[in-house]
Amino acid sequence: MIRGKGVGKMASKGYSSILLREKLAFGAGAFGKDFVYIFVSMYLLYFYTDVLGISAATAGSILLIVRFIDAAFDLPFGFMVDKTNSKWGKLRPYLLFGAVPYGVTAAFLFFAPEIGEGGKVFYAFSLYFLISILYSVVSIPHAALNTVMTDNPEERAHLTKYLMLFSGLAAALAGSITVPVVAMFPSERSGYFFMGAVTGVMAILLLFLCFKGTKEQVTTSELNENIPFKLAWKTVLTNKPFIILSASFLMMQISLGIRGAAGIYYFIYNVGNANLFSVVSAAGGIAGLAITFLLPAIVRRIGMKKFYIAAGLLTLLNFLSIYVAPVHIIPLVLVLNIAASALTSVALFAAWGSLPDAIAYQLQKNGLHMEGVYYALYNFIQKVGSSIAGGLAGFVLAAFGYKSGMTPTARSLEGILVTAAIIPAVCALLFTIFIFFYRTKDKNKKESVEKGVING
Repeated sequence: MIRGKGVGKMASKGYSSILLREKLAFGAGAFGKDFVYIFVSMYLLYFYTDVLGISAATAGSILLIVRFIDAAFDLPFGFMVDKTNSKWGKLRPYLLFGAVPYGVTAAFLFFAPEIGEGGKVFYAFSLYFLISILYSVVSIPHAALNTVMTDNPEERAHLTKYLMLFSGLAAALAGSITVPVVAMFPSERSGYFFMGAVTGVMAILLLFLCFKGTKEQVTTSELNENIPFKLAWKTVLTNKPFIILSASFLMMQISLGIRGAAGIYYFIYNVGNANLFSVVSAAGGIAGLAITFLLPAIVRRIGMKKFYIAAGLLTLLNFLSIYVAPVHIIPLVLVLNIAASALTSVALFAAWGSLPDAIAYQLQKNGLHMEGVYYALYNFIQKVGSSIAGGLAGFVLAAFGYKSGMTPTARSLEGILVTAAIIPAVCALLFTIFIFFYRTKDKNKKESVEKGVING
């Protein structure tokens, strides 16, 4: 059982209640960890190529290779989380002890040392590897918190809304303020290091706040705390809905991730106005937030699967429209790219909202509570997809002749457009096709929406 400080008592009628300050603390943790994640996803590739000064192909290789090394960490870590028993609970200790390393690493990830080419590559590889591991340390336990903070489906729905709100605000803020803030400094080198430092400090403070302000109220049985690793792995591999959902989620992360990584290049070089990237990020983030509050009602009406498919088709159409849109027609460019940012929230809502059904499918079969393992795997898929996206973006840019500091050619501009629109469109088609084969035995659509979370 989970006992000790930070583990609350059960409320009447078998349900545990959550205070407003706990919900706000939970949301603060989401903002802190996700601001770093989104900042890295949007700007790290550009920082590597145009600030640190390494080639696009090398930068892409770093983003890709690190995740394959990181692959050995997430599942064992999720398994370890499920076995954790401390005076602070099962999940919260990782927020307490992971916050400072996570924030400090985030700051130095955007530091550009004046060293040789080989030293820069080693530095970039080492720091990116550290932030990848540390993201798992804080993200997996935080994502699983809403399964232990309450056993009340309505309260879990409220937690989901706070998670969507704070994660959406983090995305909008990270995308909108970075370019203007960096422009205030004499060089991008000092500007990005300042942004990294601010991001790191903010992550530390908000993760501490999340630890202090939340409680674990739902306990698990001793039997489930001692599930053998082999049995857990076999259980996951025989969960067909989870396997299909994971394949779809991977394609979604590649689709959205490569668009995010290429977005800054698209606005700097194709559109010719970097400040518009901030406008699109802010407006798209706000639109996405507004839309997501309407989505639960839509899902209850048409079902999660149909909603997921519709989100995929709209995303596909949007990316194809961006590809053919003339970049000199600024209003059209803005509308299409703001829509793309908003659709990111819609697609992620579908992906994370489908996960509880896949977990429930396995739970109905063998009664094993393995939330930590499943969230660890989903978190890993999110990271792999993001890194494949970053790596692929670097490779494609290099293949089309992109070189930092040089005047872009017609071929390199086409490469940026292909990276920002065509490859994301292909991946959007694939993640939509996969979800056609997704089926669970969970008949309660509302429960899926209430238990789902946005961002791992």
